[in-house]
This record gives sequence, C-alpha cells and structure tokens, in this order.
Amino acid sequence: MGFAAFVYVTFEVFAVGLIAPMARDLGVTEGSIGLLMTVYAGIVALITIPAMHYTRRIDRKPLYMATLVFLLAGVVLQAVAPTYAVLVIARVIAALTHGLFWSLVNPMAARLGGEGHTGQAVAVVSLGSTMALVLGSPAVTFIGGLIGWRGATWALGALVVVSFLVLMATLPAMPAILPEQAAAKQTRSAIPSLILFLGLAVTALFTTYTYLGLIVNTTSGPAWVPFGLALYGLIGIPGVLWAGRRVDRRMIRLNVVPTILMVLASSLGLFALSIHGPAATASTVAMISVLGLAAGALPTVATTIFLFAGGPNQDRASAIYVVTFQVGIASGSALGALAVDGGVLAGTLALTALLASAAGLVMALWSRPILR
Repeated sequence: MGFAAFVYVTFEVFAVGLIAPMARDLGVTEGSIGLLMTVYAGIVALITIPAMHYTRRIDRKPLYMATLVFLLAGVVLQAVAPTYAVLVIARVIAALTHGLFWSLVNPMAARLGGEGHTGQAVAVVSLGSTMALVLGSPAVTFIGGLIGWRGATWALGALVVVSFLVLMATLPAMPAILPEQAAAKQTRSAIPSLILFLGLAVTALFTTYTYLGLIVNTTSGPAWVPFGLALYGLIGIPGVLWAGRRVDRRMIRLNVVPTILMVLASSLGLFALSIHGPAATASTVAMISVLGLAAGALPTVATTIFLFAGGPNQDRASAIYVVTFQVGIASGSALGALAVDGGVLAGTLALTALLASAAGLVMALWSRPILR
C-alpha cells in the first residue's frame, strides 16, 4: 500500500521538476503546467465524496485495485499527449480515482494496524508518499532530463503495473464496514474546524511547493533543482517517523508544529531570494529542509486527527480529509501561478507564511477546545 502511494503521488507531482521542458514542448506557459495540479486537485475534490458514498458497500480490495487501473490509463495518455488539452484529459482520468485511493488507504491501514496504532499505520503509508518526493519526483526529473518527460512518464507507468501486481498478491480481502446509525450521533463535531485548518495548511504548503523547482533555479541555478527536490522529500522521512511515533498521544500539538515550520521556511526562502551567491544557496537548502520536515509530518498528523474526530465513520472522515487536502493543493498551486505569472516569485513564500499562520491559529483556538 505504501508502494502504491509512492506511485500515485509521483504522478500527482510529476510536473514539479519538469515544468520548463513540458511548457516548451507543448507551447504553453510555465504557469499553465503548474495549473495541472490545480485541475487534478479540483477533479479529486469534486469526485471523492460521491465516489465514496456510492462504493461504500464494496469490498475495499477490488475497489482499491481499480484506482490503479485509472492511474495507468492517465499515465499512458500523458505519455502520448500531443497537446496541452490532451495532457489535461490524462490528468483528469487519473484524478477520477485519486481521491478514492486516498479515502480508502488510510482507514484500510488503520484496520490492518489495529486499535491504538492508527498513527503508526498511517505513517507507514505516508512514508510511501514521502518517498515519492525523495525518489519519485527527483527520479522523473532526472529521467526527463535524459530521455524527455514522455520517457519519464512511461517509466512511471511500469511502476504502476508492478504496484498492481504486488497488491494483488499481498493485500487481503477487506469487506466494507458500515457504521451503526446510533454511533453516528455526536454532540459537537471537530470536523468543520479541521477542514478549515487543513485547507489553510495545505494551501500554504503547495503555494510554495508547486514552484519549488523555480525557486531553487532562481536562487541556486538549474543544476541544484534535482538535488533540492530530493532533499525536500528526504527531510520529510524523519518528519513522518517523528509524527508516527508521537501523534497518537499528542495529536493537537503535533498538528500545530507543521504550520510553525512553514512560517520559518518562508522566511528563509524570502531571504534566499533577496541575496546572491553561496549564501543564497545555503539559505535555500535551509528553507527546503524546514519545509520538507513540515510536509513530511503534516499528512500523518492531520490524517490521524481526522480519523479520531470521525469516530465510527472513519471512511467519511477520510473522504473529507482527502477532499480538503486536494482543495488545498488546487488553491495553493493556483495562488502560486498568479504570483509566478505576475513576476513575483517571492509572493509564493509570503502567501505560505500568511496561510500557515492562520492554520495554526485555527487549530489552537477552534479545534483544540473541541478535541481536548
């Protein structure tokens, strides 16, 4: 399941390190390529909750496997896309089941992990998505530099096939569990506050992350871009592990920490853009390290608190989490596109600091009193 997460996330962020060559090949702006993440996330946000509702009685294993079939179709169409419009269609096909994939994977992981180990089980899956940033995104960037972005897409397609075969052989049957009607009654739900918190936090993260390659290129040169993307993901590993070990005991505090780290990272990035030479590179490395740590921890801590707040209806809470996360990705990449196409690259970092601060306040002042 972690390997499947690795493959899916690698496809989702495929363009991050290949914005420039993809834009040149298809004759569009770099901002247009960045907006592919907005289109992708927007489709996920629209489809996920209805998809979970209509599939709620289906055994989770075949449903989970079906999401990879849609992913493979999107990968193949992306590899052969002759125009930007066809590329958008390819992204849409994969996005149709992306939300279903993530809505299923976290409750399934929690069931496999057992009671009291939700955070640890979610962390294992999150580690797969983090490795997509450590290995997947830098690898497709490197391969794309050697044989083109289309060749990198075909290589990713091979991994989708491997993932499908591994899951067929190892994942047990997992019948759907419908929560009892009486158990669904709650006095006051923390979900609305968590939606606002997560939406702000993810928007903050992706306003900068979507254009991280451009920031590194500006401060340090193109040779540093693959290294920067790899470092971002690599630093996320200790973030995932740290969060997985502690989140079941300190859910609220650990959800505030990533927002603080994003504010710090934004400050370091703005400083890097204001100077030149080795100092700019050093500040960029520091910025990437702090931002990567926040990005590694956020999915694990936020997923765990959503599942906790969802009570007996974890599938519904997971679907809401996925939709909120994707809305945040769409909003962040769109805001970043406005700043980049407007010639204000530093605006991505300033927006990240502002939105992350707001997210931390929501968790501390609204979610915390309900969840304590």
